[in-house]
Amino acid sequence: MSFKTILLKKENHIAKIILNAPNTKNALNSEMRTELLTVFEQIGRDESIKVIVITGSGNAFCAGGDIKQMEKRTPSIIRRRVKTAQGMIKAMLELEKPIIGAINGVAAGAGVSLALACDILIASEQAKFVEAFVKIGLIPDLGSFYLLPLRIGIVRAKELMFMGEPINAQEAERIGLVNKVVQPEKLEEETLALALRLANGPTQCYAMIKSVLNLWFFNLEHLLEIESTMQALAFSSEDFEEGKKAFLEKRKPVFVGK
Repeated sequence: MSFKTILLKKENHIAKIILNAPNTKNALNSEMRTELLTVFEQIGRDESIKVIVITGSGNAFCAGGDIKQMEKRTPSIIRRRVKTAQGMIKAMLELEKPIIGAINGVAAGAGVSLALACDILIASEQAKFVEAFVKIGLIPDLGSFYLLPLRIGIVRAKELMFMGEPINAQEAERIGLVNKVVQPEKLEEETLALALRLANGPTQCYAMIKSVLNLWFFNLEHLLEIESTMQALAFSSEDFEEGKKAFLEKRKPVFVGK
């Protein structure tokens, strides 16, 4: 099956998924979300695949949601849209195969959420992470409320979510957001070495380990329900309209708190 927004390569029991929309810094538009959900479901059924690698094309991992698709809609429509996107994250968490995120550049907004849903993160020294939602008057979504505190703790998570400022790869490693930082030219080599090691390991054990560890997500469904409702309200706010307009006009937004 061919895809429009991603590339899929399979070799040595490894599936490599490349986000392939470099003109938008691999923005996670509706088509890409649908294709990612499809490919994760396919990989789950493919017994020849033992490990998944996900990375971005060009100089970005994923710049987050495509703001040009965020036109004014009713809260109920936005809520359904968010819940549909959450399905992609749930598919990653429920996939009983290790997922390695090779973060080659900026991961922003929903791009951070996508990275957080991976099991192991290897970042290029050129990578940056930014919970950019507040910059346009929205709240984090796609599971970030659960996944980010699990990695770095609630205090750090609040700081990143409130401030919306980027952190570099070295800081991300220091606070536990990523597992390892490597030189840009070594990212593919290091990621492949780890993927091959896992692919040649006791994969049934990995499946059970991931399943048991993911029992920590016992209240994930409840959180995702709250997240989708809150985000629908945020999309309906004056602050979001101002944030979206300011982003497109490349200026600083003037928020009013409503």
